[in-house]
Amino acid sequence: MHVRLLGRVELRSEQGRPVALAGARRRAVLALLASELNDHVTVERLLDTVWEGAPPPTARAALHGHVSAVRRSLGEGLTLLTRAQGYVLVGDPELVDAEHFQRLTAAAEESADAVRAAALLREALDLWGGPALTDSGSLTLTATTGRRLDTARTHAVERLAERLLTLGRGAEALDDLRAVVTADPRREPAAALLARCLRQAGGDRPADPVSIPAPAPVPAASPGDALPRPGTALVGRADDLRRLDDAACRADGRPVLVTGVAGAGKSSLVLHWAHASADRFPDGRIHLDLRGFGEEEPLTPGAALALLLTRLGVPPAEVPEDRARAGALLRRLTEGRLLLIVLDGARSAEQVEPLLPGAPEPVVVVTSRSRLTDLVVREAAIPLPVGGLPEDEAVELLGRIAGPERVAADPAAARRLAALCDGLPLALRVAGARLASRPAWSLDDLVHEMSDRTTGLAALATGGTLGIAAALGRTVRALPAEARRLFTLSGLHPGGTLDSAAAAALAGVPRARARELLAELDAAHLVQEASPGRFRGDRLAGLYAAELAAELPAHDRAEATRRLLDHAVDAAAAALERLTTAVPTQCLSARAFETADQALELARGLVTGLARQLTERPGPDRVADGGPERILDRLSRTLAEACRGPATGPAPTEPPHGHTHTAPEGAEGADPGECALMDRLLADLLRTTPVVRRTEPPGVGPAPAPAVPADARAPGPRPG
Repeated sequence: MHVRLLGRVELRSEQGRPVALAGARRRAVLALLASELNDHVTVERLLDTVWEGAPPPTARAALHGHVSAVRRSLGEGLTLLTRAQGYVLVGDPELVDAEHFQRLTAAAEESADAVRAAALLREALDLWGGPALTDSGSLTLTATTGRRLDTARTHAVERLAERLLTLGRGAEALDDLRAVVTADPRREPAAALLARCLRQAGGDRPADPVSIPAPAPVPAASPGDALPRPGTALVGRADDLRRLDDAACRADGRPVLVTGVAGAGKSSLVLHWAHASADRFPDGRIHLDLRGFGEEEPLTPGAALALLLTRLGVPPAEVPEDRARAGALLRRLTEGRLLLIVLDGARSAEQVEPLLPGAPEPVVVVTSRSRLTDLVVREAAIPLPVGGLPEDEAVELLGRIAGPERVAADPAAARRLAALCDGLPLALRVAGARLASRPAWSLDDLVHEMSDRTTGLAALATGGTLGIAAALGRTVRALPAEARRLFTLSGLHPGGTLDSAAAAALAGVPRARARELLAELDAAHLVQEASPGRFRGDRLAGLYAAELAAELPAHDRAEATRRLLDHAVDAAAAALERLTTAVPTQCLSARAFETADQALELARGLVTGLARQLTERPGPDRVADGGPERILDRLSRTLAEACRGPATGPAPTEPPHGHTHTAPEGAEGADPGECALMDRLLADLLRTTPVVRRTEPPGVGPAPAPAVPADARAPGPRPG
């Protein structure tokens, strides 16, 4: 009996007739045992190979039946023996064509006689009837052992061509070389040998009109060895490239996770690094767009896994439909291979996890607008957050697009423009493109347009899908509905820090739920947790939230604003209560105050921020039930009562004589009446401050009243 593996898997009699072996799984059993002739094969390996890594509970019993059927089919010369926890197919290596092929090629390598070596190689190649292990019944076996045998055949063709060239018989290798080059045009040694053989054959017969592919610029390895071009030259990011390189070196099977807000340049960074690191991945580089935040629906995990397998060379018709089997095949294909797999634009950890090989050799780099914390927890992913460019690099990128001479002519405006773009490469490129297409504009013209909260985002639109608003919109649309609503309502917040209490007031939800929603916004890089429980948003994300909030019904905006102002009144009162009570309290923002000055600072910031909000939101956004006067009056009375000692008497209801108003920064153009209201509020607050009583530890005398800063009427932190 003979076993054929170099082509279709077959069992043949001594007379060369095929012996029927019904069923794909029986062929898989025969193929695996024959490819390991005279070696022990464990039951576990057979189960894993025959059932593609997902054997059912009944597989072990079924395997015994398949082994028995194969044993009965074997004739003289081959014996299937049972060994501890496995089996061994025993026989003469000449009875298995793959073993015979390997012996012939090894003998050719050892021979110094070119004629004999060529004859041995020709005999070895004549054993082949097509790609190895065709119809083996196991994709895993075909993709591993079959690929190894096919590679050995290619090498034998090249060695035969070399020997024939030394004998002046290069024309004899043309057919074999042509088949190799057609199957893999990037196989440089074969392409070069084909050219030499054609030149040598030209003296005896006309050369074949075959196209010789140019040598590929990257190492030829797997069918998936291809990356998109990274686009324009990368500006800056030297530290990020070093971090990425270091993470890839120590990954050891863990995914490297590059995350950041829309427009931060994550994909560009990774692709530049991948192209520069080609020599580290001789077995190929694969790019897969997971479409997590694109116009199309994201790839499902199953579809992504199938696509990845085809990039690894598995024919689409042979990709297992069962996810477990497909995952096992992925592990078999990537085990021990120096591969780079770039999974671009991931939506969730669940989308990524089935695509991870798990072996230490392949490097997987994932990019996402989400932090994918679950991937860090479950797979020990190495997180590499990417933010905006530093000022110098941002200005350099702006100059590269708009023209270095324009940036050099007004460096201050260039720095301001870079800041207005949050240092994001996408925003800087759009801003630079607008300047480049409008030579008559100065940088100040664009700075003025972008500084206006109503036109800032429109100044970074392209008319297509590349604008900042469009990019942020794709991120927001990917959020769950409740988180999307909170982000929209955050556009009504006066700015600065947003904590769970303020978020709960805005959204009208319990504080615990608000904290969860803020975590979802943080995961999407729409806000950042500046300190535990306190979140800040970048300027551009804030502008986009304000645009979304402006599209809400007027009633919804008014109700959310009323809830926020009521919360702020209570928070300010609680903060100032800390100044007059012996028992420290937690205000609604969950912040404890060590000193009276800290509490006063928060109160002052709340007062000025809320007043600015009211002066900047005219028309239907005015709070119902009395408007801003009701809220400010309540806040004024509450602050005065909280700050007043028991013997101070009633606070005056009018500002001190001669007091004049200075509008807070950012409130230019406010209504004079509303400015007067804020003026009154600040006057009440500052007038009562010197008599605030602070509780001291026992035995300590009265503390002096807290000093009022020289610029006591300056506004609190400006909204971001």
